Amino acid sequence: MSHLTNPVATAAQLARCRDRAAALPLPDELLDAVFFATQRLTQAAGLLLELPQSTTARANVLLARYWVQAPGFEVDLSRGSAPPSAIDFRHVSAAAVFLVAKTGPIPRSARDVANVYHYLATAGAAGAAGAAGNDAPNDNEYAAFHTHVLVCETRLLDALAFETHVALPHPLAVTYLQALSFLGMPGPPLDVSAPSPLAHRTVQYLNTALLSPQLLYVTHQPHELAVAALYNAARDLGASLPDAAGPWWEVFDVDRETLGFLAVALRSVSSWAAAAQQQQLAPELLGSVGGGLTKQKVLGQALRLQGE
Repeated sequence: MSHLTNPVATAAQLARCRDRAAALPLPDELLDAVFFATQRLTQAAGLLLELPQSTTARANVLLARYWVQAPGFEVDLSRGSAPPSAIDFRHVSAAAVFLVAKTGPIPRSARDVANVYHYLATAGAAGAAGAAGNDAPNDNEYAAFHTHVLVCETRLLDALAFETHVALPHPLAVTYLQALSFLGMPGPPLDVSAPSPLAHRTVQYLNTALLSPQLLYVTHQPHELAVAALYNAARDLGASLPDAAGPWWEVFDVDRETLGFLAVALRSVSSWAAAAQQQQLAPELLGSVGGGLTKQKVLGQALRLQGE
């Protein structure tokens, strides 16, 4: 059953992560925004690279595990001492995508990865400036980017002890729907265009959980996430899951306390992001994909928050 489970973070690892994060020159709320923005950037890159969602999700999970070992992804955030061309958050995201893609069914070349991340960076900056960006890096930019990605890949593998296995909850969720005889059913008329609104909504919750600063994919097993996503989706759509023989989630080895925590955590991701953006916590990180995720802009946000 090892292929259905993941290594989860221990209480000691989470405490060590919290202590290391406290030593960084960024407030906790900004660190959460950095993690959220990095995961969104990874998802955007996976879409442009035409990777399967399973591949991109694996990259997100590896980044979450790396964050536990090194909050801030070992990016040098010392003010003024690091050169602008040093390793940045984009390089860490690109390293995870490059690593997972080349071991998956659809590998992507280093040049393709560099082109996509260059486009995301320039498109975000150009969108703010109202001008068009350059679609591809020149040879010098590509060489520097690829070197940084290889360095980040080495750091990531070292921090994870080369443990890159990731079991995703998405297939389990589909299996549970089938076991409950809900797979393929039209369900309530909330989204009749979808072949299975309940399955579609469940997958939405699981994909959103990848962005959670609570690191849900690192602290809980895939079957627990699948049950919680299915529970939330059923409540959203008004579907009545069977409970005549007792709580249905216990059949899938999930207790009530775990389900309650995950159900709330899954719902809180979108509301947290919306509230953070409304409060102007980190508008350049939460409002754009790629263009605002640089060390200089992150430190600028930190200085702004400290001055308020």
